Amino acid sequence: FDAEVADSSMTDIGKDGVSYMIPQGKETMYQSSTGFTDLFTTSTTGGRTYVSKKEGVSDVAIATWAKTISSSITAGNSVTESGVDGTEIISGLDYGYYYIKSSINNGSTVMVTSVSPNATIHEKNSTAGWGQNGGKTVDRTSYSVGDKVTYTITYENAVNYNGSSKVYQYVLDDTMPAQNVVDLDEGSYTVTVTSADGVSKTLSKDNGTISDKNGTYTVSELNNNFKLTIPWAATKLQSSDSNTGGKDDFYYSGVNKIIVTYTGVLKSKATPGSGTIEENTNTAKINPNEENSDSGQKVSVNDGKITIKKIDGADSNKVLEGATFIVKNSQGEFLDYSDSENVKWTTDQSKATPYRTDSSGTVSILGLASGTYKLVETKAPAGYNLMTDETPVELKLGAEGNQDTLLVTSTVKNNKGTELPSTGGIGTTIFYIIGAILVIGAGIVLVARRRLRS
Repeated sequence: FDAEVADSSMTDIGKDGVSYMIPQGKETMYQSSTGFTDLFTTSTTGGRTYVSKKEGVSDVAIATWAKTISSSITAGNSVTESGVDGTEIISGLDYGYYYIKSSINNGSTVMVTSVSPNATIHEKNSTAGWGQNGGKTVDRTSYSVGDKVTYTITYENAVNYNGSSKVYQYVLDDTMPAQNVVDLDEGSYTVTVTSADGVSKTLSKDNGTISDKNGTYTVSELNNNFKLTIPWAATKLQSSDSNTGGKDDFYYSGVNKIIVTYTGVLKSKATPGSGTIEENTNTAKINPNEENSDSGQKVSVNDGKITIKKIDGADSNKVLEGATFIVKNSQGEFLDYSDSENVKWTTDQSKATPYRTDSSGTVSILGLASGTYKLVETKAPAGYNLMTDETPVELKLGAEGNQDTLLVTSTVKNNKGTELPSTGGIGTTIFYIIGAILVIGAGIVLVARRRLRS
């Protein structure tokens, strides 16, 4: 509709004297359209047809009618929102009552008058969500027990309207593994909101003492899990004039990205292996307002296990108990696992943790990250020779065929033989003594024979 303003200097909508008219030449088309008489009353003055909205008629009903009639009208202005800030401007408009047609929804109606010369429409066609590249990640492919695990949550489509609903908060519900698998580091949170043009704002934790909630978050922890809430607007309801030029009370504009990072510590009860392991999995769900429809994003932490199997070199079916090994890493350091919740490495071999094969001929070393290791035998089974060569073992995330390459079994053979004591004890030393006597005796006989010949 066209608009006629009696006094354009007025700033009070009740006193500016705005009247609306059917555009000239379109009177018959408008008045004969379906639903027109249910919505409007008309009067004719000075060759113009004036319209008034009937009592009780909603803006939604008018927008629905306008969408139908607009199919017969050529748009005065057309713009495409292709920027990153989620906004677009239609300029150069005369006063009037406009229908803004959208390619996504039913569109909106808006007044442009002396009171509201710059009307704002919040097109409620956006959907909050993780986005194409959003999700949850960890900072490494695998960990050793005692390592710090850094989690990162990226939520790409933090919008102001989720469909037709104003968003006044975003709520992150994070379900961690059990505390003896990954122990949450409470208080390690960093929360940022990044605008579409790349400007980031780091939020402050609100312990209930901050009155202005703009740029804040709250968090509560329970049983190794946590809930983190980001206030998104000052009030829950859309302001009455936000569709006619007034601004709503959002703390952020456009489409934003929420990033939350925090840490935990890998513990000894983590299940070793590659891939998604339910016991090691963390699930993050983010919902606007009070919704709970998000199925969440998941990420798993992984560590490895080496199993040593000791067998007889001549009989592979014979397993050997009592072989003792220590583990060396690629830097030549030895595994010190004296603290069951913290893998450490030392250059002092005497502090290395020993692993002894049991009656099944096996022993397992858990809680190791991917990498190259060496098994060093420090004691052979009774009656077998001590191995002088180190046995290399590689742990890596993934699989080869049906074999998980973070779960490696290394089969080590020992051969029987007689070991010669280095010092003390009689053992075979008696044979050295007898041999030496025989050699000396042979030397004496040889000298005596030479003297006789002389």
